[in-house]
Amino acid sequence: MDERIDGPIRRVGLTALALAVSAVVCLGAEVGVGILLHVTQNVWLALLLYPLLYVLALGVLLTMVPSMEKPEGWGLLAMIVMPIGALAVTHLTYSGLDQQALHDRGREVRATVSDTYWVDEGPSAPLSAARFKDPSGRPVPGTIYGEKLRVGQAVTLTVDPKGKVPLFMGRRPTGSGRFLAAGITAAVESLFLGWAAFRGTAERLASRTTDERERERTQEHEDSPA
Repeated sequence: MDERIDGPIRRVGLTALALAVSAVVCLGAEVGVGILLHVTQNVWLALLLYPLLYVLALGVLLTMVPSMEKPEGWGLLAMIVMPIGALAVTHLTYSGLDQQALHDRGREVRATVSDTYWVDEGPSAPLSAARFKDPSGRPVPGTIYGEKLRVGQAVTLTVDPKGKVPLFMGRRPTGSGRFLAAGITAAVESLFLGWAAFRGTAERLASRTTDERERERTQEHEDSPA
């Protein structure tokens, strides 16, 4: 086969292979971190691993597409979607596993809001928080954040008897919605990774083709009689 045809085909094949490996590594890391956070329920570990996932997603883009060093247009969009998608897949996996655990072993409790307060989030807006008591007046372990509740309001809570999974407001969840959202986010992330990779391949091929044509013209000029 002509080298001018065989070379680009080979490069596209290698790009497709690199893309598949990168997608597996990225998604595997994201799901793995989600499982780890579910098992450990450690907020400090989350604060450490989320930035690492963000850096991993950016690193994959920079490796697959050299032109991402100075992104413009589609490149900027990819650099926004990929890292955010990585964090979203991890969070949705983590929270989906929490909800699944509550569905399997959770206990529904009819409770009343006993106290509400605000948590200082630094530069972000304060976060609302609420504590609860059961019908007997005993405190329900845990706190619900981000919900607009008032003292005395009656709500249904799902409590983990083991005390590992955070308190959930509402009836026992299944986690299916979170897993579906994680799958959709992973698909979008993979599409953007593929888009970035093949755009990068096209750019490299166009650049090499231009260089080869320039060399051919130079060679023809040198070989032509004076």
